[in-house]
Amino acid sequence: MDLPTSRGFTKYEYCRLKVVRRNEVELSLKVSLLQLPIRNLTARLQCFQRRDGYRPFMYNVLFDFCKLMSSGSNEFSFERIIFGAVRMHSNLNHSCPWKENHMTVEKFALDLNKINMPVPAGTYRLDFTFYAYGIARTLTQVFFEKIE
Repeated sequence: MDLPTSRGFTKYEYCRLKVVRRNEVELSLKVSLLQLPIRNLTARLQCFQRRDGYRPFMYNVLFDFCKLMSSGSNEFSFERIIFGAVRMHSNLNHSCPWKENHMTVEKFALDLNKINMPVPAGTYRLDFTFYAYGIARTLTQVFFEKIE
C-alpha cells in the first residue's frame, strides 16, 4: 500500500526496537503530524498470520479513532484491547480534535498473556492504518511472534 506519508501530513521521526530480555522487545515510535488540528481521524487495525507469506487472520476493523479515545466504555472489541495496551505507553490518551504535533509510543512491549486474546502460536503482523478526513495518511506495521 502506497501511503502519502512523505507528502506533508506525517513524518516518522524515529521507530526503534530495543531488546529488553529474551523474547521481549520494546517499541518506541514518534510520528510528527504536520497539518493540525485533526478533527476527523479513523483507523484500520488488521491482523495477519505468516503462512506462505502474511495472510489475513481474524481481525480487520475500521473504527472512529476519535470516538475510541474519548469513550470510557468497557465494551469488548479488538481495537479497544489493542489500544488499551498501547495507551499506557503513549500520548494516545485524548480525543479529537488532535492538537499535539506528534503521536508517540514509548517502551511498549506486546504481552499477549496480559491482552488475553485467542491467538495460536505463530508469527504475526499488525497493520495500523490511520486516515485523516477519509484519506489514508500513515501505516505502521508491528511484527510479533507468539511462542507456546
